[in-house]
Amino acid sequence: MMLGPKIGMGVRFDSEKDVESFLEDQMVSFKEIDHSYCVGIVDIVNSTQITAKLSQVKACEYYTVFLNALGYIAEANGATVVKNIGDSILFYFPELSKDEDGFLIPVTCGRKMLEASELINKIFAKNELPKIQYRVSVDYGPLMIANYKTSCCEDIFGSTVNLCSKINRSAKPNGMVVGNDFYQMIKKSRQHKYTEVKKLQTGLRQDYPVYEITF
Repeated sequence: MMLGPKIGMGVRFDSEKDVESFLEDQMVSFKEIDHSYCVGIVDIVNSTQITAKLSQVKACEYYTVFLNALGYIAEANGATVVKNIGDSILFYFPELSKDEDGFLIPVTCGRKMLEASELINKIFAKNELPKIQYRVSVDYGPLMIANYKTSCCEDIFGSTVNLCSKINRSAKPNGMVVGNDFYQMIKKSRQHKYTEVKKLQTGLRQDYPVYEITF
């Protein structure tokens, strides 16, 4: 009698006990959390078309500069870089004070990312690489934070991440947008100008307001 999942033969369970035993091993486990976080995504504009015209070596140079420079800025401003998703970087802020100054840190992080494009493009010009443009989005809400048995890195999931990804395309190239939940935390600040650019039909929330930040 064949019991449990067999390597090389696909996963097969022959009893409820097999399933329970497999789940107890917990390759993925989730933290028990009851509060919200700021989440950010920085996404390259038209990267597929741009890198399609590059050699593999040049495409690697292109992504290496982007991922390292923007990842460094995120971490220097208190964010944890979770992962690269194709041509974008997902990050979140695990320890922000829940006051106006704390919530303005992700805004400052986004501004510094956008300002870095000038320096990045100077590096690209020296290396005969095409100019880069990218969009930054930030939102706020609950997260599911996962730990993997095979990795020391965390991963994040949930509607907040999904919304942050969906609103990203509402930003102009080299621009920044925030979702309404994050906007509610910073709207009293007079340091920046906030303009509603659209109400997003996400399937997750109807008529979700999105705001552009002007620095």
